[in-house]
Amino acid sequence: MTVPRWLDERLALERFRAKYLGKPFPVHSTFFLGEIALFCFVILVATGLYLALFYEPSAQLLQGHGAVPAAYASTLLIDSHPFGALMRRIHHWTAHLMIAAVVLHLLRIYFTASYRKPREVNWLLGLGLLGATLAASFAGYLLPFDQFSVTATAIGYGIARSVPWVGSTLADLVFAGQFPSSATVPRFFAYHVVWAPLALAGLIAGHLVIVLKQKHTEMRRAGAQPEAAEGAYIHGIPLWPEQVALMGVLFLVMLGVLAALAAFLPVHPSAFYGPPQPVTPEVKPDWYLLWVYGALRLIPGGLSFKLFGATIGSEVFGAMLVPGILSLVIVLVPWLDRGPSSLFYTEPPMASPLRLALGLATITLFLALSLAGFGAELGLSVPVLWVITVVAPVAVGWAAHALARGRLGPLGGAPG
Repeated sequence: MTVPRWLDERLALERFRAKYLGKPFPVHSTFFLGEIALFCFVILVATGLYLALFYEPSAQLLQGHGAVPAAYASTLLIDSHPFGALMRRIHHWTAHLMIAAVVLHLLRIYFTASYRKPREVNWLLGLGLLGATLAASFAGYLLPFDQFSVTATAIGYGIARSVPWVGSTLADLVFAGQFPSSATVPRFFAYHVVWAPLALAGLIAGHLVIVLKQKHTEMRRAGAQPEAAEGAYIHGIPLWPEQVALMGVLFLVMLGVLAALAAFLPVHPSAFYGPPQPVTPEVKPDWYLLWVYGALRLIPGGLSFKLFGATIGSEVFGAMLVPGILSLVIVLVPWLDRGPSSLFYTEPPMASPLRLALGLATITLFLALSLAGFGAELGLSVPVLWVITVVAPVAVGWAAHALARGRLGPLGGAPG
């Protein structure tokens, strides 16, 4: 008896191959955004494990190194080694690429209505994945523990403390007491290297299990009939070996691009900013949180009033109310959309003028808020930024709706 036959009799490998390795995958390029996010997570874990060998998660001062925090000194040590600097840069750019891939993946899901029944759970998992990725990036931002990173994290601490009624307790819990303290760096190190990866791994696993169960969606082919049976076949290529080969090529291309970025584009220069000092530099968050910073810039800093013993300040409106409302609406998208469910096929973006208009208007709102973050540098006053923030999304949404209606005709069919 051969070894493959012996294993097949005990593990039912042939049945496993037929059920899972033969699953079809759509070949449209936008369907690779999920794979890009997955590969980014793998690269982040690999480079993070390497960096953890040299990083010291401590804010204790090292007297023999100019009385600088141990975390800051270990970051300089990593940067002094060519391979260490390369790993740190790859880790940095991969984090940005993962956030971008998750955002674009969610946009594809939204504009093709792939969140409708029965895929609401995966929509929520995708949003949770985005939230966990942002949280992991925020936790990692502090770890160099230089003047810039401490100042940037202090903004988050101030926002947490401004939460009405529970702000002080919440901030002390998340930031391990008064920020910065000797316990802050170990706490954020645990967030970044333990809790966030566990959350991401669980969310990714749950997402993949649901995809295997429900199958991929695909773009409807010309002449295809509406799906009528649970076992309808998805047009694509099998997981093994074709899809695995494409994924392997994609992974190598990604690794090459990230290595090129790491070689030519430096990241956060800790040695330039130096260890934490009483004087705080002007800081702005990275692109994925710049819209929150812009929302804060639009709210008058002196806005403050009392409500049931709590102080409601500008941070509540700019950093909580606006992001909270936008996040709630995005979470509820599958339940706000009353369109028909589609088990296998996506819907063209132009098929729903309202969905297209709202989606593009929301993207424009995020871009306008991000622009507000650079208002001072661009010489734009707050009233002008308010006009842009209000008018631009409305104009883009109206134009998109009119364009889609024109393409579809007055009754939703082809024009003409």
